[in-house]
Amino acid sequence: MAYREVTRVEINEVIRRWQLGLSQRQIAQGTGISRPTVRRYLEAAAELGLRPDGPEPDETQLARLAALSLAGPRRRDAPSEEQLTPWAEQIQVWLTAERLQMTRIHELLAERGCAVSYNSLRRFIQRRGWRRRPVTMRLAESAPGEVAELDFGRLGLIPDPETGRRRTVWALIVVLRYSRHCFVWPTTSQKLAAVLEGLEAAWAFYEGVPRYLVLDNFPAAVAGADRLHPRLNRGFLEYAQQRGLIADPTRTRRPRDKPRVERSVPYVRERFFKGAQFRHLTEMREAARRWCLEVAGQRIHGTTRQRPLEVFEQEEREALAAWDGEPYEPIDWRTAKVHPDHHVACQYALYSVPAALCPPGQRVEVRLGAKLVHIYQRGQLIKVHPRQGRGGRSTDPNDYPAELSAYTTRAPDLVQRRAADLGPAVAAFAARLLEGPLPWAKLRQGQKLVRLGERYSAERLDAACRRALEVDLIDVRRVERILTEALEQETTPEQPPPLPPGRFARPGPVFAQRRPSRPADHPGA
Repeated sequence: MAYREVTRVEINEVIRRWQLGLSQRQIAQGTGISRPTVRRYLEAAAELGLRPDGPEPDETQLARLAALSLAGPRRRDAPSEEQLTPWAEQIQVWLTAERLQMTRIHELLAERGCAVSYNSLRRFIQRRGWRRRPVTMRLAESAPGEVAELDFGRLGLIPDPETGRRRTVWALIVVLRYSRHCFVWPTTSQKLAAVLEGLEAAWAFYEGVPRYLVLDNFPAAVAGADRLHPRLNRGFLEYAQQRGLIADPTRTRRPRDKPRVERSVPYVRERFFKGAQFRHLTEMREAARRWCLEVAGQRIHGTTRQRPLEVFEQEEREALAAWDGEPYEPIDWRTAKVHPDHHVACQYALYSVPAALCPPGQRVEVRLGAKLVHIYQRGQLIKVHPRQGRGGRSTDPNDYPAELSAYTTRAPDLVQRRAADLGPAVAAFAARLLEGPLPWAKLRQGQKLVRLGERYSAERLDAACRRALEVDLIDVRRVERILTEALEQETTPEQPPPLPPGRFARPGPVFAQRRPSRPADHPGA
């Protein structure tokens, strides 16, 4: 049976009612203390000189009565050790093998008829050493609309309708520090564009933007993690400037710097994802939004003892900065080196750079937008190109030197001379490749063609080029494939002889038919 300690105030109330003339039964019923305990306190009070018709107890007498530490059984039905002991083995399996949170274990016990309080379950687990109680320090509360915390948590696998395979899905979680109202955005990527897409959805969900955003040191946002002076990526920093928020990365390996969202990760995984079935990512995002409003927002928070959605609506929504609702164009910043052909390579595409402003060998900053690419040198804009896809190329002929420099004239000639040394077919292939008004535009392919001769031998490359020329295939990658699969030794199948002119392949008399003559004695003759 569980017991509780009788407090000093309760002892004073027992003495007061005794001096008013109430019986021990009436005192026990009125105070909730058992009759044996009331009797023992009254006997101790009589030994200290207290009388029913005497004065009230002084501080010394109350202190001596409180020091007796007499305890009585609880009158209310409280969870006890006996209630949880039969479930000890199952609780340990849930904690260690299935790694469930205590909140989920508390729900499972209630479903199985073991009605105990959460605090009793927590003390039961801690007494057995199954989970060590960490030493934490409570962070100071922030003002409404001041701080939001961001973190990623792995949820599991969901099917991909396009490929038919299962993909790992992550939860981008944003928690407002004041109200504890959370937003969940499932995603399959943690790149910058995916992160910004999730943040834009979060501000639309809250209809506002906080002043500070506390985030982890993931590569899409933080370029250099540092305890005192972390360095943000230029793309994420430009987004923070556009939205008017201050990004504040935490210290590395210090999850307690953002405890609100850290505790939300296992909560989202168990209460939203586990046991649910989702057909695709879009359905999962719609379900996550409803879950944030109907489940996570309506629960009684364990710390604040309030509903996060109600606190958000009443106190925090108006404190957030205004959100214009305009879609943000994700920006990616890269540092690139100018190559000898006066181009820079970014995201598997080539963009020309003015030779007069930036000679080869120097480094430039490239701002990759959805439609345009801006190239900067020491903060000065020197070129703008339309965005190209993988393998694309944007070349402005005016970016090359006005005079015929050594690169634009001798470099293609050098490739042709080196190709001639590898064989006549290689020379013919290089001539076809570099023909046109801008031969240096195909210089990279010509250099790759020469390197193929160094890798596979000149004889094999000459045979591969001869085979490519026979079918008019001027593509260095196809030539490389011919060498990789050793197709240069195969003979080209002979073409059938051309058909004679006319509608049919055989002459007309072949199809002429004569009606056979009938004998004289035939009836119809």
